[in-house]
Amino acid sequence: MKDYSLKSGERYSTLDTDLIGGDHLWRYRYAASRAKALGTRPFGADVFCGSGYGSKILAEGTDGFVLGIDGSTEAIQNANDKVLHPGILYAAKTFPFDLPEQAFDYVASMESLEHVKSFDAFFHVLAKSVRRGGRLFISAPDESVMPYTGYIWHHKHFVIGELRAMAARCGLREVLAVSTNCHVLKDGKTALFYPYQLDSERSLPVGEGDTLFCEFEKL
Repeated sequence: MKDYSLKSGERYSTLDTDLIGGDHLWRYRYAASRAKALGTRPFGADVFCGSGYGSKILAEGTDGFVLGIDGSTEAIQNANDKVLHPGILYAAKTFPFDLPEQAFDYVASMESLEHVKSFDAFFHVLAKSVRRGGRLFISAPDESVMPYTGYIWHHKHFVIGELRAMAARCGLREVLAVSTNCHVLKDGKTALFYPYQLDSERSLPVGEGDTLFCEFEKL
């Protein structure tokens, strides 16, 4: 069993954005800006929301409603205690679970796919829960930059072609594919984890950062 608890070392347990990697903040802020254009007070899901900082960015950035789901009861309790926003509802649930078909205007799932052994089934559940014309925002470690070597919290890393193939099978169209970076790289490979480095709060071409980030539209 892999440890996904709040203090496992894999999560940001803080809500202080000065202590959260700029790449994480960029992805959520991008998703919020895009989701806001989908309509008045959109309804979204933040799947594997951790301590809730991303759900708050989404709710505030869209003036909408967010369902935050996470497998850690500690993380959900922390979010309920400290992220006081009327547009957010949190739930503790580990995969496998199901979501209603076409229930959300958008779904965000950041650095979650790699934590699920049956990742293709998880991707399908996320995709089917997005309404037609809605968006799926998803990120995962890039195998070509950060090779999987038995990373203690992950089951697998991905190349961009795998994300695109899963999206195509689920009736999604690619809108954006970029990289972000939260590590120091050497010769194109991850060399050192350093989440607070300067200039990480931006996107990069695919292959130049350690984390893939995609926006897909539901057809």
